[in-house]
Amino acid sequence: MKSYARLLVYWLVVMLVTGILTNTAIADSGNDKNLSDETTECLECHIDATSFVVNDWKRSKHYFNGTGCYECHKSDESNPAAFKHNGYVISTLVTPKQCASCHPGVVKEYTNSIHSKSGLIAHNAEAKAGGNFAVIVLQMMGWGPKTIIPHGDYWKDIVNDPAWTYAGVPEKLKTSTPKATDILNVFSGFGCYSCHGTIIKIVRKSEDKVVFDLTTWPMIGAGTVNPDGTTGSCVACHPFHSFKLRVVRAGVGACGRCHESEDHPNYEMYGRSLHGAMFLSKAHEWNLDSPAIKAGRDYFAPTCATCHMGAVYDGDDMIYPPTHNPASISKWKLGMWKVTVVRKAGMSDPGIPNIKFPSDGLKNRERAIAMCSQCHTKQWVANALINGDLSMATLDYFRQIALKVENDLQEAGLHTPADRKIVRDIGAMAVRPTCIAMFHYAPGYIWWDGIYKLAFELTEWLENSVEPRLGADYVSKYVSWIKEHKEKVEKYREKRQLK
Repeated sequence: MKSYARLLVYWLVVMLVTGILTNTAIADSGNDKNLSDETTECLECHIDATSFVVNDWKRSKHYFNGTGCYECHKSDESNPAAFKHNGYVISTLVTPKQCASCHPGVVKEYTNSIHSKSGLIAHNAEAKAGGNFAVIVLQMMGWGPKTIIPHGDYWKDIVNDPAWTYAGVPEKLKTSTPKATDILNVFSGFGCYSCHGTIIKIVRKSEDKVVFDLTTWPMIGAGTVNPDGTTGSCVACHPFHSFKLRVVRAGVGACGRCHESEDHPNYEMYGRSLHGAMFLSKAHEWNLDSPAIKAGRDYFAPTCATCHMGAVYDGDDMIYPPTHNPASISKWKLGMWKVTVVRKAGMSDPGIPNIKFPSDGLKNRERAIAMCSQCHTKQWVANALINGDLSMATLDYFRQIALKVENDLQEAGLHTPADRKIVRDIGAMAVRPTCIAMFHYAPGYIWWDGIYKLAFELTEWLENSVEPRLGADYVSKYVSWIKEHKEKVEKYREKRQLK
């Protein structure tokens, strides 16, 4: 027992001394890491105030290259999100503008990509829909602009919560009887816009403090519209403060947090593909933190980032450098639920006309072939890609039927919010995922959750919902057996004198 006690005391002393030495080393790191005087001053407080942040940063290449707190957070009074802090003007928001001071080429690629514009695209779609993404829920429930959803007995415990003092609550939510439209913004903000990106708003500002609207921050979406006028958020994919490349290249981390769920289940598809099986089994053996990793040397199965953004080699020669345009290998634009197009350089994005595709789909396909041919023969690659190409028109055919029927229901004055939800589900939850699955090779998502589900949902809607309103002759233009079946049912009921 005594020996156990001595061992315990020994380890407590080691841990205490190690902690003291570690904190001291970080606090004094300006001397041996060539950190600026400003950053060294930051560390004197933040080694205790935010030790997690400092210790995480110490694991980064920023730290080893002498880039610290001040270099990333410094700002000026032209930035609405800037404030004074211990004699310096800083911003808690680090936007692409700050990152560009060291990474100008990367930021240029990123800001020209659809990733950085995903917030603008989503907000434009929201404006066309007459409200935010929650407009579908509002219409389904029949809630109008004056509909109230009271907090009831919850309210007193919300406003008396210790977190309330710090929260950036907008005025429209400082009430026990908020409007349904305003409450649903909370869901869309932390749902859709956590990935697409919010338009960050400020609710309060003083000389030494900025408080952000809680419905717009901290969602950290890839297409965030920042107060300084920039679009995008580098930390959406490179989480602070270690910024490890492994987090991005693993795919299941940075990419999987947004490219998931029913309407774009890329993450789930990858996990059920042979590529995903190899990654999940062997990724711990791979070198995913090198600047430009090579297939067959650093990794042995593709991930989201290695395919869409990674360097491409022919032998030992790099023929395509790494890129921050994730559509660099994408021939098709699959992200819009209403339409699928082949990308053309300079062509307007279907989501927002003033955003242009930075690259051409057929040129992207050349890169895709080269990327995949690092591991496969060209015939293998070509068969896989052309299979996907050949499926696009068929999938689009189903979607166009749904959109045409919805339009006819509207013209007849028989359209309901439920129809909008069903048509959107056919486009967003069936056609789009199946298009994506054709290039990610997840069998179940191609068949059972793909073409099978799509055909069933469209037919079910036409037979059970559209036919009673527009008639059997109408729906039989799309599904021929419905009219014949209806006639059989009528004869059967008539013969048996059923009402």
